[in-house]
Amino acid sequence: MPENAASPPLIESIESFAACAESNRHGLYRVKPRVLFASVEQAAELPVDMQLQVPSSGIGSITLLEASALVSALHLTRPQRVFEFGTFLGYSTALLLRNTSETCEVVSIDLGDQSAAFNEAAFYSEAELRSDDKKNDDYLRYMQSAKGPRYLRNLSAAQTSRLKLLYGNSLQLDLDATGLRNAVDFVFIDGGHDAATIASDTQKALEMTGADGVIAWHDFDSKIHSDVTDFVQSLAAEHLVFHVENTMLVFVYRGKALRQVLNRE
Repeated sequence: MPENAASPPLIESIESFAACAESNRHGLYRVKPRVLFASVEQAAELPVDMQLQVPSSGIGSITLLEASALVSALHLTRPQRVFEFGTFLGYSTALLLRNTSETCEVVSIDLGDQSAAFNEAAFYSEAELRSDDKKNDDYLRYMQSAKGPRYLRNLSAAQTSRLKLLYGNSLQLDLDATGLRNAVDFVFIDGGHDAATIASDTQKALEMTGADGVIAWHDFDSKIHSDVTDFVQSLAAEHLVFHVENTMLVFVYRGKALRQVLNRE
């Protein structure tokens, strides 16, 4: 967020989260991670297991706290189909597979092998990668091409059977041809970080989930990918958006998904 921007209101309890959600208002709110964890504890009879791998130490991975927040949302909403924009090295893809039911399909899209187009990115300095939005994205595309989704290599046969990998530019993704329109419960947006791609991926996510479902974005409030922050802030003019404090994750819960998070269904 811009340095002068007022900090969004902070939600520190399940009760205040519920009051905010049930008010039918829109806007951007911060939520303490413990509120999500408390919701899981309230909904579950026993402690909930979380299956994950140690995150990559390189640029582009989600953190352990972000992984915990995603798993909490998965547990609360129990999706039967998940879509991910941005497979990258497959860490979050594997997380989605390991922490959903054995009947849940996970679909993930990435550009595939683009190594020839982004070889120059291998020589960018650490300073360039942490300050230049375009160079950062080009480097992520190079790494995805060079290493592939390596975190998917030790999935079980049953988990692999629930995974569908798509290759191509998400801007050209045809929801009708792929059977995704109004057919997805949970969308994780972590692909291209430019304004046009974020807007397109979000519109597709809204059309995938329809009136019900969860949409999560990564890289909100990033020091590099400012387009994500700007877009999410504009989205809050029409939607109720929750930013998990101390992460770069934001969530929008719609319809049935919101009732599930509130333990109303």
